[in-house]
Amino acid sequence: MPEVSVVIPTYNSAQYLAEAVDSVLAQTFQDIEVLVIDDGSIDETESVMSRYGAPVRYIKQSNSGVAAARNHGIQESRGRYVAFLDADDTWLAEKLEKQMRALASAAETKFCYSAFTVVDSDLNPLRVSRSKRYGSALEDLLLRGNAVGSICTVLCERALFDMLGGFDPALSQCADWDMWVRIAAHTEFVYVDEPLVTYRHHGGMMSRNAALLESDSLRVLEKGFALPGLSNSFRERRRAAFARNYMVLAGTYFHARRYRDFARCATLAVTMDFRQVSYLIGFPIRALTRKTLNAEP
Repeated sequence: MPEVSVVIPTYNSAQYLAEAVDSVLAQTFQDIEVLVIDDGSIDETESVMSRYGAPVRYIKQSNSGVAAARNHGIQESRGRYVAFLDADDTWLAEKLEKQMRALASAAETKFCYSAFTVVDSDLNPLRVSRSKRYGSALEDLLLRGNAVGSICTVLCERALFDMLGGFDPALSQCADWDMWVRIAAHTEFVYVDEPLVTYRHHGGMMSRNAALLESDSLRVLEKGFALPGLSNSFRERRRAAFARNYMVLAGTYFHARRYRDFARCATLAVTMDFRQVSYLIGFPIRALTRKTLNAEP
């Protein structure tokens, strides 16, 4: 039985897929299996995968969405741990080795993630994204958003997915954030402050459906604050958490040039927590900085 099962969901990403799979096979930690879950691709994905044998398994399913593909991979996995990699991203060679070492040094911890490097389509580095931790994993995830960042950095005990039922397919854009919130109610997270993953930033990536992001993110917070066992003091911060999320949504709508929705969400954020005014005042500078960073070659 392999120690780590690597789940790679893919949909029409044949041009990048081999780089992703090869980066897993090049790991210094070799006690692995690789499950490529093809979510109904109609490109050259099957041809690309035909060149691989063990420890790679290629599994094709009808198009059901990335959450369902990841769940399928988990169900097929045999390892004690599960790691995730998107078909257009890659790992550094020591990614698993360093994370396994981090888990071994953190007693009772069953979840590990790391920093990652944002790259362009040709894997040229743009910037490093690091996690800013202020409290427990659950506190950070509910009060400050998806502190994990890229799902491709995650290494987690498989038993937690079995216990919690896997990713929620009803959440299109926030299924990973929701999953981490539920897991954080059962284990602390260990963070490796070293970029071990390359995350491709494609030209049109802020093409995320802003309205869908709004409904998904609000659903994650509703579910998270309904978790059993939360202290009263924690629940009292629910309003501030929703206010922060509305301000993030305001920024998303602004970049999508949906200014009416930007104003709506910004107003809701400030109404729920007046401290969000300081974030709103600094928004033009951050927007310009983000535009500059995303435009870097």
